[in-house]
Amino acid sequence: MNKLVSAIGLAITAVGVVAALSTLSPELLNIFIPIILIVIGSTVAVSYRFVDEDVGFHMLLWGTMTAVLGGLWVLAQYYPAYINTLAFLYLALIGLAVFLTGVRS
Repeated sequence: MNKLVSAIGLAITAVGVVAALSTLSPELLNIFIPIILIVIGSTVAVSYRFVDEDVGFHMLLWGTMTAVLGGLWVLAQYYPAYINTLAFLYLALIGLAVFLTGVRS
């Protein structure tokens, strides 16, 4: 459990630093938001090992979904013509995640 608390503390620290840097230059927010999402999602997804199996499955699933959202955000910045495609793809992934959550519980 101490490792989980440490990982969450590290993620909050990273988010705080990124948020502070984005106040210096607001146009960097589109770069920092995906980084925040990927850091938080990855931290939650990796910490699934420190809790019991049922909660760990949900942490892995939804942490991965948060990291994927950050990745899709990055793709949308570089390929703005595909924003709708990426949004519907993520909507489909959310449906799959909800389905897996319902099957698992």
